[in-house]
Amino acid sequence: MPFEVKLLSELSAIEIRLWDRLTAEELRSAASSVMESAERTGFRRALADCRDYLGGPGLGEVYFLTRDVTNRPASVRGPEAFVAPTDDYARADVQFYVEAARSLGTRAELFPTREEAIEWLIATGHTGEPGPPADSSRSA
Repeated sequence: MPFEVKLLSELSAIEIRLWDRLTAEELRSAASSVMESAERTGFRRALADCRDYLGGPGLGEVYFLTRDVTNRPASVRGPEAFVAPTDDYARADVQFYVEAARSLGTRAELFPTREEAIEWLIATGHTGEPGPPADSSRSA
């Protein structure tokens, strides 16, 4: 599988790293792994390192995945920080996910670097509320 899920205990966060192209099934498996880790640990923050992600099955599947992820009970949702892919096509997929997640009530942001994503997660807290808005002037 072109993804890895690990715990960042020092941040009370779950990190997922994606690489290469992922099928719809692989994206769903990756999301399930993160959600299972959240339920098992109680960690609500998520960091998705997408720098090496090369895209997936298309925006339709990305939307359905977003809907499924954001339909989790509020007790298991938290802020989601994404590190932008270097590939422009993949960046569009991730940006679409972030915008769809926001429209469905999840606090999600896209960042150009892992460090900025981690800083935002720390400032945001475990539930994503309250917290500082991300700087919309940055370009991911």
